Amino acid sequence: MAMHAAKLASMGICYLGDLQLDDLCQLQEELNALWKNGQSTISNTLYDKIGDGINYELMQLTNDPYDFVVKKTDSQLKNITVYLTQFSTEGKSLIDKSIFEILNQELKLRNFLIPDSTITLPTHWTSVSMIESPVTLITLSRSSQEFQDISDFFTKSLKKSSVVIYSIIRIQNIRIWLMFQQVQKAISSTSTRLIHGTASLVQQKLIIYQGFCHSYCPGGLIGDGVYFAVHANYSNNDPFVLRKTPHRRELFICQVLLGKSIAGRSGFKSLPYGYNSALNYDGDRNDQFCIFNHYQAYPEYIVQYDCE
Repeated sequence: MAMHAAKLASMGICYLGDLQLDDLCQLQEELNALWKNGQSTISNTLYDKIGDGINYELMQLTNDPYDFVVKKTDSQLKNITVYLTQFSTEGKSLIDKSIFEILNQELKLRNFLIPDSTITLPTHWTSVSMIESPVTLITLSRSSQEFQDISDFFTKSLKKSSVVIYSIIRIQNIRIWLMFQQVQKAISSTSTRLIHGTASLVQQKLIIYQGFCHSYCPGGLIGDGVYFAVHANYSNNDPFVLRKTPHRRELFICQVLLGKSIAGRSGFKSLPYGYNSALNYDGDRNDQFCIFNHYQAYPEYIVQYDCE
């Protein structure tokens, strides 16, 4: 008898508790093969529970793939990705292409991470566990000094006569922060607060969980990199701003490592040696920057607001 099926026969329903999506699918395949050979001793009820477990895991993966993947260990994530990829090559895909991209990007991110005991988390962050909560979203209290400071920065940056800030969410993504800090050590640059916008809710969530890896702009004005505005009023328009409702908008406030900048141009795919970012002059002032290493930027806050 196959491994999973043998343990299920021995332990019963208790065995299902620790199984991941790939384990459940493999168990179902083993039971199907045994049933065809007339060797299955598993009750229909227990078999249905396995199918229910697969459907539940797929529902969790489909409904919120980012939350699903960050809670998996490295080995769990790799096994699930390998199994689903193999399943897909056989013409029996259980998930769509966009979810595959999220799984593979998460694996890539973890492979890039280099343990560094010298890197510390921001002191104002809420205490979290790298294992239990690698990504945490904290809604700032309106009475906090942090809310007031970020609200003041954003309102000034927006350059509107009347502004209401509905909420400010602090993004605590430990993995992206560690990568950001490692890049900062390499280029010896202080960070600058800049604005980034996306009109896509899917893209917003991707940035929260996996950073700016899919935010490159081929054919952009000053290069094919990731763009950041100096002022929020630049991003406060379509197609940059996310409209949650007709009167509620959202933009990112980011920390960006600009290093040494050079005037950008269309067609830039990388920067000349010694430069870390491209800039754009609108008349006598610079209004945006472009970077070509997405780990040079950290998505620090999401501000929900309205203005007139």
